[in-house]
Formats: sequence, structure tokens, C-alpha cells
Amino acid sequence: MACESRIFTKTLHTGIPIYPYKVATCDCIAYQAALICISMIWITDIAAALALSQLAMLACYFPMNYRGALAKWMSLFCICLGAYVVTTLSVIEANTLPSFILFRFATLTPFVLWIIARWLFLDSGQIPLSAWLVIAFFVLDRGIGSAIAIGNPEAIASGFSFVLVQLIPQALMFGFTLHAIYLAVYGYSSDLVEQRRKFRVIFVICAGLLIGTIVGSGIIGYFNGFTMPTAIYSLYIFVATLAFNLTSLRLDDEAASLVPEQRVQQRNQETPAPSQSAADAGIVAKIENLMVQERLFTQAGLTISDLADALSIQEYRLRRIINQSMKHRNFNQFLNSYRIEDARDKLVGSRLAISSVAFEAGYSSLSVFNKAFKDRYGMTPSEYRSQHGQASASAAS
Repeated sequence: MACESRIFTKTLHTGIPIYPYKVATCDCIAYQAALICISMIWITDIAAALALSQLAMLACYFPMNYRGALAKWMSLFCICLGAYVVTTLSVIEANTLPSFILFRFATLTPFVLWIIARWLFLDSGQIPLSAWLVIAFFVLDRGIGSAIAIGNPEAIASGFSFVLVQLIPQALMFGFTLHAIYLAVYGYSSDLVEQRRKFRVIFVICAGLLIGTIVGSGIIGYFNGFTMPTAIYSLYIFVATLAFNLTSLRLDDEAASLVPEQRVQQRNQETPAPSQSAADAGIVAKIENLMVQERLFTQAGLTISDLADALSIQEYRLRRIINQSMKHRNFNQFLNSYRIEDARDKLVGSRLAISSVAFEAGYSSLSVFNKAFKDRYGMTPSEYRSQHGQASASAAS
């Protein structure tokens, strides 16, 4: 049965320019299908608007409340993710130049996420030069390839150009996202900052899996044409950012422990750090005795659970004491404070092989020892022995 002719002013969310078109003498099934497609466009636009409202709030929250590089990276992440959401709007999809510019920001999201993960979970903002070079290659490769595709899509549709411009950049985005998730998961057990341990889980669920799914589905789509409805991503972003915004307002003071940077503004006057209780001071003394007198740190593979068992206290309490009373943010840092000092004394005061020094100090890997030692003293163990051993010998003579 024929349906009444109607005018539709939306396309099927494929990036085709938006022009009115007339559907005449169509049957009811085709008409209903068109209505469903138009409804999906509206749902996508509404979901995108909701997501953008929360991302804008989050992008302003960090620079207003924190100072330092990490706050700027967090704000940039919101901007890049927001750029991706804007590209899903029907009014933007049909415009080539705005889409091209927005996608340059959107495709940086996995790399910004990775940088944030390093700042948060490695207690270091140092980014290797090799990583910057890879990111620069990606920006040039993807940007030039996208510009070529605008004028001649067939030029990058197959062969080496397809691999260079499409697959390699997509693989880089996916790889950086996976490594960001790895950084969040890897240090979970040794993290002594309780709020940061909780945030690791939130980071993986809210940010890592979202970006990983978006990028991963893009790779799959190259081969079988599969595309996830963008409304799902926008709704997920909206829910995740709304939950984060509500949580950050409720736990504003605790959030500062995630970042070792000072606040720009304080809602209340600074309060002095809580004094150490007698019970905590007693546990600190027991820890020092176990480490210095009984040399428990020399036990290879020692975990915070093992130390808690030796002290007969709960693991969460031990984490808090080492973090707040002994000023360490992760358990490996705490162990290294004893192991590196012990190794340093043996490097200068004995002729033991460096590998023996490392193993006796509790390290199960020479490479891990070399890295920890260089991070502490700025030189390798052999360089330190050569320099300070000669100084000691000169002083003795």
C-alpha cells in the first residue's frame, strides 16, 4: 500500500550533504525504515549534546582547580574527546573542512590518554623522545593522508598507501591506548595511594575501554565494514563524565592526592597535616626494624602483602602508613629506598660483581637494578663504582 509523499531533510548519517529529498509512492515498510534512520540521527545528536555539556564542564574544572602540566593534559583530553563527539553531529558530518579539522584533534585522544597515564601512574611526567617522534609521525601521516582522501579517496583505498595512511595510524592509536590501560593495571598492587588505586579502575573502565573500543572498531571496520552506532559512544561518554563530575565534587579534597601538584585555589584554609598517632609511630618503628635490622628487603619478590603478614596488620592500613608517614607513593619506591642504599655501600666497599650486589640487595633482575640505580643517582652502578671507588681508594691512601 502506498503512503503519502513526505519531505525529509536528513540523510542516513553517512556524511552525505544534507539536501531535502522527496520520498514518493513508497510502501509503509520503507517509510518506517526512513523514520527509524531519522530518529537515530536525532538520538545521536541529543546524546552528543549531553556528552559535550559534561566534557566542557570537565575541561574547565582541571585548569581552574589545579596547576601544572597534568591539569592541562586532562583538559586537552576532554577537548580532543569533545572534538570526536562533535564530528558525530549531523550538521558537521556533511561539512568537509570542519570535519577534517575536528578529526585532527579527535585522533590525538589516545596519545593524550597515554601521556595522562604516565603522569598519574608512573609518578613522572617525562615522555621519551621516541614517543614524541612516533606521535609527530602519526600527525603528519594521518593529516596528509586525510587531505589526499578528500580530493581522491581511491588513492588510499588499497595497497601500500592504505597500509601507510590507514592501518599504521590506526594501529598506533590502538597500541597507545592498550599501553595506557596496561600502565593503570600494572601498578595497581604496589600503589600506596588508596584514592589512586580506585582511580586506576575508573580510568580503565571509563577512558581506556572507551577509546580502545572506538579505535578497535575502526580497525575492524576497514575489513568488514562494521560500524558501531555513534550514539552508543556519546551516551557512554555522557554517563562516564557525569559520574566523574559528580564524584569530583563530592571528593574534591581527596582528588588532590591523585596529583602531587598544588591547588590553585583552596576552598578552605590550609589545615596542618594530621599528627602521627602513637600506634602508627609504633608500626613505623617495626617496619624500620624489619628493613634495617632483619634486612627483609633482601627477600626477592617481597610484596606489601608479605610485609603486612610479617607485621600482623591489615594491608590497607600498611599502605596508608607507608604513604602518609613514610612518604612513599608506591611499594617499589619504598623497597628501592633500602635496596639501593645497601647496593651503593657494597659497590664502594666491596669487590663483589655488580650482579651479585643486585641479587643480594633483593633484586631478581639485573636490568631492573640498573634502571632503579640510575634513576636514583643519575649513573649506572658500574659508573658509580668506577667514580666513587677510586675516590675512596684515594682517600684511604
